[in-house]
Amino acid sequence: MQSISMQWKIRGFFLVDLIILIFLAKSPFNFLILNTFLGYIPIELAFQMKKIKSVKSWLFLLIFILWLGFYPNAPYLMTDLFHLSLLDPHDFSNGLLSNSPRMWLDFGLLMVSMFGALLLSTYQLNTISQRINQTFKIKLTWILPTILMLASAIGVYIGRFLRIHSLYLFLTPTWFFKQIINMWNLRMLFFVAIITIVQLAVLWLLKQIKTAD
Repeated sequence: MQSISMQWKIRGFFLVDLIILIFLAKSPFNFLILNTFLGYIPIELAFQMKKIKSVKSWLFLLIFILWLGFYPNAPYLMTDLFHLSLLDPHDFSNGLLSNSPRMWLDFGLLMVSMFGALLLSTYQLNTISQRINQTFKIKLTWILPTILMLASAIGVYIGRFLRIHSLYLFLTPTWFFKQIINMWNLRMLFFVAIITIVQLAVLWLLKQIKTAD
C-alpha cells in the first residue's frame, strides 16, 4: 500500500482544522476560519514551488511572488494571540484560571491554527531560501531568510494595523502602495523588528532540531 506523502498529510491537517473551526469556532473567534485559510495559502504555494525543478524558471518566479505576497498571513496568526484577552480567563472568586470548557476550546483552536501555520511556513521559507542560495551560490545563508522574514513582518503590520489583506496587493496595487508609503514611523519599525526576531528565533530552533536529527 502506497504511503501518504507529507504534503497530503499537511493538507489533511489544515482541512480537518478548517472543518473543526467552521463547526466549533464561535464569535468572536470565528475570524480564525478566514485567517487559518489565508495562513495555509503560502504553504500550498510552497508545495507547488517544490515541484518546479529550476529556480530560474518564470513559473517559479511567478509562484514565488504570489507566495511572498501571501506569506505574511502565516506569522500574522501570532498576533491573533492577543484575542485571548477576550476570554476573560480568571475566576475572580478564587483568583485562579477558569476551567470553562468553552474558554479552553477557543484557546485550543487558536493555538493549533497559529502553531500549525507558523511552524510549517517557517520550515518552508527555509527550504525555499536554501534552494535559491544553492542556485545562486549565496554563501551567507541567513541573509535571504532574514530579508524574507523582515518583508513578512512588514506584511503583518500592514494586515494588523492598516487592515489590508494580501489580495489588495493584486486587486488595487496603486491604492495599496500609497498606504505603504505613508505608514513608516518608529512604532511601526519597532513592531517589525520584534516580529522579525520572533520568526528568526523559530527558524533557529527548527534548524537545531533538524541538526540534532
